[in-house]
Amino acid sequence: MAFTEQHKVFMVMSYFRNGVKIDGVWQYSLALCMEEFGEEFPDIAVEYTQFRQTLNICLKNFQENGSVGRKPGSGRPKKRTPEVIEEARQAMEEAPGTSIEHLSQQLGVSVGTCHSIVKKDLHLFPYRLTSVQELHPADLPQRLEYCQWFLNTLDVHLDKTFYTDVAYFHLSRYVNSQNTRMWSSENPHFFIETPQYPQKVGVWAAISQRRIIGPIFFEGNINAARYRNEILTPFLNQLHDDELVYGYFQQDGATAHTTRATIDFLAEFYDNRIISRNTPNNWPPRSCDLTPCDFFLWPHIKNSIYTTPINDLAELRNRITQKINEINNNPIVLENVTNAIRRRTRLCLQEQGAHFQHLL
Repeated sequence: MAFTEQHKVFMVMSYFRNGVKIDGVWQYSLALCMEEFGEEFPDIAVEYTQFRQTLNICLKNFQENGSVGRKPGSGRPKKRTPEVIEEARQAMEEAPGTSIEHLSQQLGVSVGTCHSIVKKDLHLFPYRLTSVQELHPADLPQRLEYCQWFLNTLDVHLDKTFYTDVAYFHLSRYVNSQNTRMWSSENPHFFIETPQYPQKVGVWAAISQRRIIGPIFFEGNINAARYRNEILTPFLNQLHDDELVYGYFQQDGATAHTTRATIDFLAEFYDNRIISRNTPNNWPPRSCDLTPCDFFLWPHIKNSIYTTPINDLAELRNRITQKINEINNNPIVLENVTNAIRRRTRLCLQEQGAHFQHLL
């Protein structure tokens, strides 16, 4: 709890009042002081460590300035002088991740003054760090090659081209306890139950400018045979004639997707119009920023279906299916996604294959 000035004055008076002079030396009892405080203020729950620390601070202040409070003006100065502002500017340019508290210590001014300098004088604002897929040096030329091929060849067939991917949805949405806070005047001892073995469902989908085929649900791991029989075959059975004749099929480089048997199976339908690893149209590794499943579909679904608790896996599947149906019923959304693919491809070229999310 926070002690009032009345409480602090009583602490100091009780501390000295219960002092005893033994052999010419004054001795004081914290226990007697705390007991007397409890009798005077019976409605206040006092914790020993907090009481001792508060009393020590009050005694120090009393000895230094004759008051239980801090001497006026004894805190850090609050001056926003041009010299302090310039020092703050240099500090933030050298280390943009510096916290306000650390800047306050570095400049020797109050935290409030640092806030004012950073926002009002330097016009700086805090931005959240964005996590992106790590790119290896060898990835950049492959990304450039794909993006150039996209603009030269694939762009005109984009309405009939399907981008595909797999995602896993957990029944209990993951909660990061380090980033979750419950504000309260007292500790509410808030907790969330998580199962020892989380239940989840695997989902495969294919998205084009026309529609989304899926979701196709599966459990466990997918090997090459299951991928062909349980996912690709149902997908191929739903394709229109022009999609089979002119469209392209994209998949990532997962092992089950790129075995020789799987590539040969797809080639029966798509011939040389497969975008994947081990094919003439190479899909660049670690390029989730270029496929709409990763930059749109899965985040959009996950941000929508967990607004209320989900009771079982059947309900989880139903919500995923409903959300995909909503997208299919809104052609403007799919058209916007296709335009986003084009924009991201051009930005990737502009950045020489490097990250471009800061330009979106």
